[in-house]
Amino acid sequence: MAELPLVKVPHPVGTIALDALRAVAQVSIDSIIAQLSRTNGPRPGVAEVRFDNEQPSMIAAPADAAELFQWVAEKGWTDGLPVLPPTLAAVERMVAVTNKRSNDVIGVIPPLNGLATIEKLAANAVMAGCLPEYFPLVLAAVRGMLQPGFNLDGVQTTTGNVAPLAIVNGPCREQLDINFGANVLGQGWRANATVGRALRFVLTNIGGATPGRFDKATLGQPAKFTFCIGENEQENPWQPLHVERGLNVSANALSMTGCSGVYSAVDMASQSAKSLLKTFALTMRGGLASGVTSTEVLFVICPEHAAVLARDGLTKNYIRDELFSMARVPFEKIAEENLELLAKRRPMWFKSGALREIGAVDKPEDIWLVVAGGAGAKSAYIPGRTGTRLQTVAVEDGGLG
Repeated sequence: MAELPLVKVPHPVGTIALDALRAVAQVSIDSIIAQLSRTNGPRPGVAEVRFDNEQPSMIAAPADAAELFQWVAEKGWTDGLPVLPPTLAAVERMVAVTNKRSNDVIGVIPPLNGLATIEKLAANAVMAGCLPEYFPLVLAAVRGMLQPGFNLDGVQTTTGNVAPLAIVNGPCREQLDINFGANVLGQGWRANATVGRALRFVLTNIGGATPGRFDKATLGQPAKFTFCIGENEQENPWQPLHVERGLNVSANALSMTGCSGVYSAVDMASQSAKSLLKTFALTMRGGLASGVTSTEVLFVICPEHAAVLARDGLTKNYIRDELFSMARVPFEKIAEENLELLAKRRPMWFKSGALREIGAVDKPEDIWLVVAGGAGAKSAYIPGRTGTRLQTVAVEDGGLG
């Protein structure tokens, strides 16, 4: 679409004064009218736009590992760490575990809408260090992020520090040695690290979200390198996440959500569910005072905390209801400017003059609960992003039982 009219709007637009925003809007409208009114030939500067999808699928690259790393880094195809070469043989081995052809398209990755073909996805998985048997998880994760409710375009281009988090359920956790126990949010497992890293490569190399250009994150966060965990179903006293989402307990599944940070919920003293929930609720209040909002949030509950909650007879729905009612911040604790912003983003909390407080989420169902981790009384609260909702898909292909 070489003649598609394009208008460049100065960024950001969400944190500037209203008068300045009006000026930006007026200039943008004038530019839009000018572009739509042009009738003679291609629009200036647009005809030469070249997308990654037009590049040849096979190109020559240095054979030396250090030279290859430098070459890939100069092209912006890496996260800053060394990669494995996506040779034809390596990509073919990755594709072979699926029942798809190399040129089959899973979808388009925003913001540049690059075509996510099986071959390109496989190449990025190879670069990230995935084994072929991990590739079905990568495909499932991409399908999850492409669901409309995930709002991938917003995740890719926000000034926030959001990163995609992959949560794995089912027998494949053990078959592929995916960590769901000790240090589950950390390093040390090839499957977790490389599956999450492959997703980042896909978002950057196919979607075009390069830092500072289309990825507008002000600060970012370490989870943008990789973030993939398994759920500890063995020590989960409730239904695992994928069963809550409508899949069979024996199914392999992958859930994608937006992660804007990790807050530790440390409570080594509470011996009752009532006390423990107070700690959880206090942790959830963290980001509210700044006007930051999440459409959904995630609580990663460690096995020890889960055992206390289950011993006292609490269900997931009861926990959600209690956290929803307790995880709130009074208006007087929030700066006036941020209250004005919250009133626009979450009007339901401002309809009643008597309430004068705002919750971490708008309803209990917006709180997702996952059991993961090893020994120790330390859970984690993970707020999400405005407009992003958790998506769960079944893992296909690869002979996973």
